[in-house]
Amino acid sequence: MLLPVFVFMVIWRFGTCQRYADRTPIPVPINDAYDEYYSEVYDFDDKKDIYRWNVDEIPHPQDNFRFCNRMKTSYICDPDMILDKEQADKLDANIRQLFKETPCICDRCDGEEGGIVIGIALLKYVFQPYNEHPSQIIRSFTERLRSKWQLGKCDNDILIIVATADRLAYTDVGKATSAYVSLKEAYRIFLENKAQFSAGHFYEGLNDMLTDYYEMTRSMKRPPAKDKLNLGTIIGSIVGAVVVLAIIFLILVLLYRRYKRAHGKAIDEVDDSKHEASSWKKQDIRVMFDSLKMSGSPAPYQPCSTDDTTIPSSTFGIDEEIIDTTPASTEKTQLTEVNTSSSSEVLENDLNKAVKTHLETFDTYKHKYNKHETDL
Repeated sequence: MLLPVFVFMVIWRFGTCQRYADRTPIPVPINDAYDEYYSEVYDFDDKKDIYRWNVDEIPHPQDNFRFCNRMKTSYICDPDMILDKEQADKLDANIRQLFKETPCICDRCDGEEGGIVIGIALLKYVFQPYNEHPSQIIRSFTERLRSKWQLGKCDNDILIIVATADRLAYTDVGKATSAYVSLKEAYRIFLENKAQFSAGHFYEGLNDMLTDYYEMTRSMKRPPAKDKLNLGTIIGSIVGAVVVLAIIFLILVLLYRRYKRAHGKAIDEVDDSKHEASSWKKQDIRVMFDSLKMSGSPAPYQPCSTDDTTIPSSTFGIDEEIIDTTPASTEKTQLTEVNTSSSSEVLENDLNKAVKTHLETFDTYKHKYNKHETDL
């Protein structure tokens, strides 16, 4: 009776141990995360009598600085009072100096703004999700806290978290800051000062890390600003170009009208001069006949005396109105005969002289008033 019971107990015991040994732990992806816990041994036992900080419960050092054990706005939150007041003040002063002496790396910067902002959170314990690797816990905790605090307005910040009792530490770098201080460089700076944290010298370790960051970033220069399309600038440029083109067009129109007016006036003057030149013959003839008219009342036509050798030009006139066309006068004129050819030649010569004299007088007046010469 006892033998079957003994065999059953042996089989049950060894089978149970084998089943526990075959259990595999939950795989933890640690390839993309580096371990910054500074103790070779980690205690996974959950202590019931301690308080573990959650990301949502940690106060902001700028808004709720009194809950961070600070007397004014600060970049350090120490709710568990790990540092004394003087040590925290010195670290805060070093952070402000680094911020002022580094150039602004944001797209938009005011005149008095600085560059890189560093925040520090000192805690004893952090909240630990079940079956999660310590390095992954502190890394996720730091990333979430940096996103919550937003010490830099354009991700130009660095956040250092040290969990003293859990012996964990991590440094998260903002996107804008990573162009000057990469995540690998932050890890290198921590490794260089890891001995201070392992020995429990938290102030010395943090101060040495701030010094390394200061030496790394003191000589950096602001990157050239990227060209970005601004809708307001584009609209302003278009409106300005339209206004300038409108002004240029108006000036061209005014100049064209002025030129056209001056050119038209010159053409009108030329046309007037041509018109005067074309109508000059009629005026010349009228002036010539007016000057040839005799002064006084008209007299009937008298035949020239053949005895006179000269005929004064002042008494000679040609006017169709004073010629008497009655039959009696016609008969009288027809009856008048010139007996000698010499008298006709003298009369013709005198007539030519008189016409020549009047033409010379007419040319004088013509040059005086019209400044034009036209051949009759």
